[in-house]
Amino acid sequence: AIVGRNGRGKTTLMDNMTPFPVMPSRAGADGPGGFSYYDHVFLPESVKDLVWEHGGERYRSQLVFRLNGKKKTEAFLHVRQGDSWQPMRLGDGTVSDGKVDTYVQCVEQILGSAETFFTSVFAAQGRRQLSAYKNAEIKTLLADLLGLDEIRALGAKALETAKFLKTGLLAVRQERT
Repeated sequence: AIVGRNGRGKTTLMDNMTPFPVMPSRAGADGPGGFSYYDHVFLPESVKDLVWEHGGERYRSQLVFRLNGKKKTEAFLHVRQGDSWQPMRLGDGTVSDGKVDTYVQCVEQILGSAETFFTSVFAAQGRRQLSAYKNAEIKTLLADLLGLDEIRALGAKALETAKFLKTGLLAVRQERT
């Protein structure tokens, strides 16, 4: 249990115990996209360093927020391999290279989208109840949880293959007649 008076950082501590570059209790009603760490850091350089585990693998997230003149964020995701940390590499060759976009891609490959994670796994203080979600939001959440996007992509590839086969078959039939 974490105990303390209001304003002492309990929620901030809990918010930062996820690898996503967002603090869910601070995100607005429009979701995680309406949040900026720069509203919550004050030093010229602030670092969020988190070691976490999922599916038997150990990961290390490092988010660096710089405020010296212009705002700059670097984000790294490493996976533990033996006695060392190696940059996270996805099956398609994407490597966590310090860019926020590739970092988020890597984290979402492991945990799913931030919206689904914060709805189904990590409930922030004051979050919207599932019963308040609209039908389309529930469908999106279920599609993400069940991995339906991957099935849809596979279906689209199968449809494209079928079209090529039909075209080829039509040419063979015409040649035969």
